[in-house]
Amino acid sequence: MRDEYDGENPALADLRKRLRAGMARMRLNQTDLAKRAGLGRTTVSETFSAAKPAPSPETVGALARALRLPVEELLELQRSAAGDTGARSVPGRPIDAWDPHHLEVHPAGPSDAASGPGRSGATLPGYVRREHDRVLAGLVEDAAAGRSRAVVLVGGSSTGKTRACWEAVQPLAAQGWRLWHPFDPTRPAPRTPWRTCLVSRRAPWCG
Repeated sequence: MRDEYDGENPALADLRKRLRAGMARMRLNQTDLAKRAGLGRTTVSETFSAAKPAPSPETVGALARALRLPVEELLELQRSAAGDTGARSVPGRPIDAWDPHHLEVHPAGPSDAASGPGRSGATLPGYVRREHDRVLAGLVEDAAAGRSRAVVLVGGSSTGKTRACWEAVQPLAAQGWRLWHPFDPTRPAPRTPWRTCLVSRRAPWCG
């Protein structure tokens, strides 16, 4: 194992330099950053280690958002550092790697601003299934069987659209499915009173 990845890979050196600058600007250490980004402490440590190769796109995206850095620019550096000159990587990240609060699922109580954007640190409230949940569950079963489905949930603010999508895709987590949210790399505008889940073989999507 070489310990000179940065010296041999200018893109990787630049990526780590920009991430460190973001940490310094926000006065965070690696443990704080791991909590903000919803990542493991080891994952973050390896991201900055000169003895390790380029971090994954999912890791870079999570760190960039936590540090309020331009996500697409850092992902471009990641692709260059990893030598990815072909097709772009599969979007999103494994379902069980997400913190539901990062997907804008509402916490049970007042959010804790100190925990960082999109992360409340609170547990989710109990969930009571309704008729539309049974419909979603059936569609997710179809997707798991190889029949992709697109679903649009319509409702007012805080009526549980995102939570319903989150609960619906949980059976796919154990199968290694991925979930992509449209704030990666950018948030859609304007905001609309609907919530969509696109469930496919490669990457379930909730937005």
